[in-house]
Amino acid sequence: MGLRSINGTSLNDEWKKAAYTYLGTTISGYPNMFHLYGPQGPTLLSNGPTTVEVQGRWIVDAIKQVERQGLKYINPTAEAQAEYKKKINALSDISLFPTTKSTYMGGSKPDKAFEQTNWAGGIPAYHAEIRATLPDFVGFEKVKK
Repeated sequence: MGLRSINGTSLNDEWKKAAYTYLGTTISGYPNMFHLYGPQGPTLLSNGPTTVEVQGRWIVDAIKQVERQGLKYINPTAEAQAEYKKKINALSDISLFPTTKSTYMGGSKPDKAFEQTNWAGGIPAYHAEIRATLPDFVGFEKVKK
């Protein structure tokens, strides 16, 4: 897609070694960019419409909060992203996922990083995790207009 961060780096290059997101919906360096049903969400381990509903409602509520708070943009911090990745890995490490080269670990393609690609903690825990960031945008840099 040719996405470039505010630092001029391409998402494709950034994710060559490993994917990093915050909450499975945002990426540090890409302010006000939201995505659904992608890496580090509960994507492959849950019912698709349920994941989209949880993430979609959070994105709508986040955008409403950006407008209410008079923000120019929100941008997840690199630190929040790194902590979220640790959480993703901790959830996976207690399972059998890391013992097999599968889609769940990015192992279905030879050139992909071998890493947990999904939130393995279930929808209720994911919902609690993502909702806890609002309305204060915990883990985000907030820039006023």
